Amino acid sequence: MKRKHAIGSLSLLSIATLLALAIPETRPAAAQCVIADVAVQTAITGSQKPAKQSNQVTIDRRGACSGNSSVSVGQQVQVGGTGPVVQERRSHHRIDGTSRNETGVKGPTVAVPVQVQVDVYNAADSFATPRANRFQQP
Repeated sequence: MKRKHAIGSLSLLSIATLLALAIPETRPAAAQCVIADVAVQTAITGSQKPAKQSNQVTIDRRGACSGNSSVSVGQQVQVGGTGPVVQERRSHHRIDGTSRNETGVKGPTVAVPVQVQVDVYNAADSFATPRANRFQQP
């Protein structure tokens, strides 16, 4: 009985070796360049005026590019208050390609700009009194 297991193991080893030799060498995955820019601007206040929210993104892509990325994530949050809200964001991405393309991937750089702007009026902020005046009599 031990002999059958030894022959069976030898057969499996031979098959595994043949499969390894038959399967061509695999190369790592490669892709073109990707630029991702995510911006979230949130204002939850008692201000009667809309929040001024701006997000300026510039993207420079030069030449063929593969296997690289540029990622930026920014968030601006204002909670409370009754005054005007100004949220400004500027982001610049630059990816330069080269004349050497070792991956064989050809195609433009993929740009993924994501912008979320939220402006919520919270009436409760209009009724809040400053801390210093809370206990004073009128």
